[in-house]
Amino acid sequence: MKVKKKFRFWKVIKTILLATVAVVIIWVIYSNIMAVYEQRKYPAIGELVEVNGKNMHIYTKGQGDNTIVLLSGLATPAPALDFEPLINELSKTNKVVVVEPFGYGWSDLTDKERTVENIVEETRAALKKSNIKGPYILMPHSISGIYSLYYANNYSEEVKAIIGIDPTLPQMSEYFG
Repeated sequence: MKVKKKFRFWKVIKTILLATVAVVIIWVIYSNIMAVYEQRKYPAIGELVEVNGKNMHIYTKGQGDNTIVLLSGLATPAPALDFEPLINELSKTNKVVVVEPFGYGWSDLTDKERTVENIVEETRAALKKSNIKGPYILMPHSISGIYSLYYANNYSEEVKAIIGIDPTLPQMSEYFG
């Protein structure tokens, strides 16, 4: 009797593991198929520019004396879509530019390390390749507050102002405890 129960226990474990593996495989296949489908169904709404051999998405709207560059936070999967209400309002009197970093929105993925320096250099390169002239009003959200400060400290001639949207700042955790 004990041998039969032991055999049944391992049979149940094996069935559960195989079912789990099957579900994961099906999910990966489905996810890859849907990714290709969505890329075809929803083409980029802005311009794709080549930066370091990869495509970076730049969305521009509006005209005006000021060029506002919206920079997204870490949890913004599609910045050009996420910021749409703000873009629509600001673009009535300004040129608004959304730079989607690598790995976000319609921008490609990259193997390059995600350091502040690399992200700022990629953003600058994308703006230059899109012929978007400065000086810029940087409008960072979240972690982009750090990127904007680095940008302004290293390229002050390219930055007119920084207007933060709940930005992350250096030593913030020390200040707030």
